[in-house]
Amino acid sequence: MGAISTHYGDIKNWIEKVIDSCITTKQLLSADKLIRNFDKILESTPETYWREYHYDIISPLKIHLDNKRDELLKQQLQ
Repeated sequence: MGAISTHYGDIKNWIEKVIDSCITTKQLLSADKLIRNFDKILESTPETYWREYHYDIISPLKIHLDNKRDELLKQQLQ
């Protein structure tokens, strides 16, 4: 399943849902690939990339992924 729309906000929301649904580290690796591919697409507009996209979209997605990774690690340690 993929994002319904090609608008960057919809894709960001879809990636967040993918991250939330991850239950294995392999799935987290796939979610990380999604973020990297999305980042490459956003880099195609360099005039707004660093000013808007990187800090408003990519960084929060990476933080969300890191939080989910920490959550899964804590579950595995219990």
